[in-house]
Parts: sequence; structure tokens; C-alpha cells
Amino acid sequence: MTHVKKLIYQDARRQLFTGTALSFIALIFIIGFLTLNPSGFILSLIYSAIFTISGLGLLRTGYLDLKKARQTEDDFTEDDTEEMLERVPARMYLGQKAMKSYHAGLFAMDGELYGEIEEEVGLKQKILMGITAALSLDTVRSADFILKDKQGNLFYKVEKKGGFSWRGYVQNKKGNYVAYTKDTKKKGQQITQYIESDQWRWRAEGDTVIGHFTIKDQNGTTWAIIKRGAIPTEAVDRFEQMPGYLVEWKKRDHIPASLIAFLFLLQSRDR
Repeated sequence: MTHVKKLIYQDARRQLFTGTALSFIALIFIIGFLTLNPSGFILSLIYSAIFTISGLGLLRTGYLDLKKARQTEDDFTEDDTEEMLERVPARMYLGQKAMKSYHAGLFAMDGELYGEIEEEVGLKQKILMGITAALSLDTVRSADFILKDKQGNLFYKVEKKGGFSWRGYVQNKKGNYVAYTKDTKKKGQQITQYIESDQWRWRAEGDTVIGHFTIKDQNGTTWAIIKRGAIPTEAVDRFEQMPGYLVEWKKRDHIPASLIAFLFLLQSRDR
């Protein structure tokens, strides 16, 4: 059985390594900032800020996860979440508002919200989060989220562990770990699995360059196809400024909450 403690320890090491590397790159730009002629002043200042904020952020989360791994004894538990979306439109959009990396939603073409994920930060921190979203490498950053339905009821708590690679975790309402993600490659295809205990429940397979992925369950049934950066023609004005995925559902009834969590984890990887 895969242990939570072991996985989080691996994540901590990855974040610390990535944070150290980015901080070293930041130091190079700071030296350039101090020694270059005025023509390179602004560029060095910008890059030094980006790599410094990103590096220090990962060093902090890596250290916290290292402590967490030492204190964690529980393993993955069975997911008894019963919530689901009874029926969804054939085409939806999963996206985030520009410069608001702490908030993303699953929308119908008319803008109706079916679910949302929001980063767990205090009110005073939200301004800071907007700044760090602009001045950090957001794709490598770690973050904790809460996933809610359209009525605002809690589905899950979601964790994204960053670095040069990533891993996602899902916790139930009680705070118990119920699932994690695993990336593999096969014949040029990127495969991301949503794993409960030691068995995968959901799987996304596709081309990372094109950004098209097919979502299947453990029985091989296709539930959806998601397309990164594809703006629906029927709602261009609503979604063209919102980075994310077009979701084309192949099964539209009784969508499990775990599948919604998996889709948001895939979206958080690219944010």
C-alpha cells in the first residue's frame, strides 16, 4: 500500500530542491542587477523578483511538508463522498479568472456555475496572492484549495504540491486523504491517474503539447474530453480572457464529485 507519509516526504524534497535551484537563479539575476549597465537594469530586476518569490515560496512549502511528513501516520482511507452533479450540459468550461490563481470554476456556456475551487488564504492574504501570481512561476507553486458545489457546499479539500514536477492530493470533509495523482508517459502520451488507495479510479490521457485529454474510468468508459485553451465559439466573450479547458461531456448524468476534483487538479497543474 502507498503511504501518505512517503509521498509527502518525496514532495517536500522536490519542493526544497526546486526552491533552492530557483533561488540560485535569482541570485545570478541579482548580481546582474547590480553589475549590468542601465539597459539591463529593468530586465534583471523583473527576473530576480520572479525567481526570488518562486524559490522562497517553494522552500517554505517544502519545509512545511517535511515537518508534515514526519507527523503524518494515517494512510489513504476509502472515499465515502456521495455528492455528485445530477446532470451537466454537453459542453462546459473549466477556467480561472486572469490574475486570480486562487479561484477557478466549472461553468455552463451561459455562465452558470456548477462548481468552484478556491485557494485557502485569509482575506488579507488575497491581495498578496494576486501580487505573487503576477511575480512568480505559478505553474511550480504549491497551493491548498477547497472544492465546493454551486451552492457553496464543501466537496473536498485539494492540495497541489509544486516544483519541477507536481502531485495532487484530495482530502474528504473530515480531512482524511482519499486520493492522489500520478503522472506517467507512454508512447509519447501523458497519462495522469487519480488513485484511491492503490487502484486508479480516473485517468486522463493525451498530448501535453496539444493539450487534449480523454478522461476515462477504471472500466475504460470515456466520461469527457478536455481541451486546453479551446474557447467555445458560443461563449467567446465570456471565456476568452479565462485560461482553462473546454469540457465536452460524453456521460452527462450522475457525475461523481471525485471526477470534478480530478478535473480541477488537472487545471491547477497548468495555472
